[in-house]
Amino acid sequence: MLAFVMGCAGHYGGAPAGHAKALGAGPGIAAAGLPFEILDRGGHGVDAAAFWSQLAQASAVCVGEEHPNPHHHWMQLEVVKHLVAGSPFGVGMEMVQRPFQGVLDDLATKKIDDATFTSRAGWADRWGYPYELYGPILHVAIDAHASLIALNAPKELTKKVSHHGLDALTPDERAQLPELDLKVSAHRAWFDSLMEEMGGGAAHAHAAHKDDAKADGKDEPAKDADPHHDEAPAMPSMEQIYTVQVIWDETMADTSAKWLAANPGGHLILLAGNGHCHDSAIINRMKRRGIADAVSVRGVIDDGEGSVGEALAKPINDYVLVLQLPEGIHKKTDDDKGGDDDKPKK
Repeated sequence: MLAFVMGCAGHYGGAPAGHAKALGAGPGIAAAGLPFEILDRGGHGVDAAAFWSQLAQASAVCVGEEHPNPHHHWMQLEVVKHLVAGSPFGVGMEMVQRPFQGVLDDLATKKIDDATFTSRAGWADRWGYPYELYGPILHVAIDAHASLIALNAPKELTKKVSHHGLDALTPDERAQLPELDLKVSAHRAWFDSLMEEMGGGAAHAHAAHKDDAKADGKDEPAKDADPHHDEAPAMPSMEQIYTVQVIWDETMADTSAKWLAANPGGHLILLAGNGHCHDSAIINRMKRRGIADAVSVRGVIDDGEGSVGEALAKPINDYVLVLQLPEGIHKKTDDDKGGDDDKPKK
């Protein structure tokens, strides 16, 4: 994944990961559980039994996350525990790209262990967030004989588009992409607003340029290198950044819709960043593909400083789970206000 595109993790009204650090949740996400209340998109309280019943009736439930936040992963774990029943049932993952579906299948059928899976799927390079945040969720699904679905576009394609645009793709590469709708006004407005909050596209394009160079082992070209061969890729433009964002959303929506079409009566939980799990991102793109009852769930830590109000002021999710911090840990620390964890990670 490219570091400059904010849509994956994104800090959209939820507490930053610094709060998770303050809680000392430990390595297991089960220890990161928090009491919560459920609100619908209008801000009305929803009874827990009704909430779980409504989720169980949906064909697809997208559960958002800030990637390093263990409380959000605990929330995802709870959703999977409540819903993983019957057959067919699947858990779709933003974290795994389509070419690695076979590896994910082998994990789901217990032919390989976690270490083999993360190695073969290139987890550290292609995702990078600790597998310990996801493993417990996957194993609940695996023990229930659920399918695991690799949702996302290959890194090789999105990297090429980020630096050279869609026109640079070969016919074979373009054929790997689903139908792209780059003209969704609500999604573009969301994207532009977020980019403005982050200080514009230039800083994030520069971050992408550095991140891609490091990933390719090109921090410093060799002294005798061919200057044309080692020439750094072009700096991503705002349009290219946006195109990659849409590719991610459309690919995950397309993969999900195809799995549901191949599994009539099936139910799918999608694990993806908050910037993907909202109306104009994955959800409406799934609805365009015939999944009319797709819904989204977002966790927001009530930090006492307006995070819940921010989520409800311009609702873009069907449900908001308001996670309650323990007494005495409800204010942002100085590090939270100015540190890197306050910045979206993808």
